[in-house]
Amino acid sequence: MWWKLSGLVAALLIASAPAAASPCKTQGNADAPIAFPRNDANDVPIARSMVPLIFPEVTSALPAAPTCTRSTISTPIGDYILGGENDEPISRLAVRADGQPGAVAYLAHPPSNPGLFALMVRFTGSLTVVEKLYAGIPTDQRLAEDVRGALTKKSGIMSFDATQRAVRYGFTPHGGVPLPVQPGRAADGSTTIAAGPQILIQSTGDPQLLDMAKGMQHRPSGFACPKSFEGLTILLMAIDPRTDYLSCRYRSGTDLHFRPTDQVRYMLTLVRAPPTMTARNIFDQITAKAHATLHITGDHVPPLAIGPAPAPELVAFWDTDGGTEGVWVGKVGDWTMWVQSKYPPTATNDAEAGQVARTLFLEANKQIGGNIG
Repeated sequence: MWWKLSGLVAALLIASAPAAASPCKTQGNADAPIAFPRNDANDVPIARSMVPLIFPEVTSALPAAPTCTRSTISTPIGDYILGGENDEPISRLAVRADGQPGAVAYLAHPPSNPGLFALMVRFTGSLTVVEKLYAGIPTDQRLAEDVRGALTKKSGIMSFDATQRAVRYGFTPHGGVPLPVQPGRAADGSTTIAAGPQILIQSTGDPQLLDMAKGMQHRPSGFACPKSFEGLTILLMAIDPRTDYLSCRYRSGTDLHFRPTDQVRYMLTLVRAPPTMTARNIFDQITAKAHATLHITGDHVPPLAIGPAPAPELVAFWDTDGGTEGVWVGKVGDWTMWVQSKYPPTATNDAEAGQVARTLFLEANKQIGGNIG
């Protein structure tokens, strides 16, 4: 799950080798991480308490080296020095032993939950990950093992991508998907947090097929579903990425919580269909199902007309007892694309639907079809 945030993140650079430090004196006592998430009402408050630890106030102010030495950890990306004392703000810190720039692992505790400690990794670039949680400072042996594993993967309980200004949950919170932190300014005024679109990667899809560095671009098709449309507030976008399939569902409204029963306003689907499955075949299947399942009261003038690329090839819209519904279908490169829409019947909503469909087909033709320069 992703959350749009605004603010700047200063890059962390380690320019020289850490100076030799004396052995550390204090010890940790947690010999295992806590199980998380637990799929109960406490998951969201715990996750929200972690958010300040991945903001610039922490990541840009990490020490260049620990104040004392606990051990040297051999990892697949090189040796790391682990150190830090219990009473320090960053109670544990692991940096490259050769002093070169690289991922940095650290242990921090949220002010709102002082008994909880989080193993974080700040990777070179823009990504910070919350890897594990502990009910206390972990033992040196436990932490060394966890740091070794954390440095080689870029996923965890949650993460913050500075380039996309987004927080991602690695789990679906129990009872809905609220904002991870209250919108507003940080206490020192350095960071502004604003509500943006929530992005849910559905469990039926494969997140590895999304290139996060390219705006969650679907690797097989090369298409990145737009996260926003001019003049339209999108509160939830659900993505289902598969090898020969991509769907993006958009819900607009005023409630930031996600519920599975909420109505989808727009849905884009891309399919790499075999030659025998034409745009007309798919259009006929969709419209036949609509006639079989909807109570259609009459035809509706399509909000976007068909035409040559980037316009859709086929369209059908109806007035139903549940509102205005319809579908556009077209061929984009080697993929067949259709956009379905359902909304209350007003002229304003017609105009909005036409603009959304126009944007989606235009972007698809730019990114996949190559029909637009």
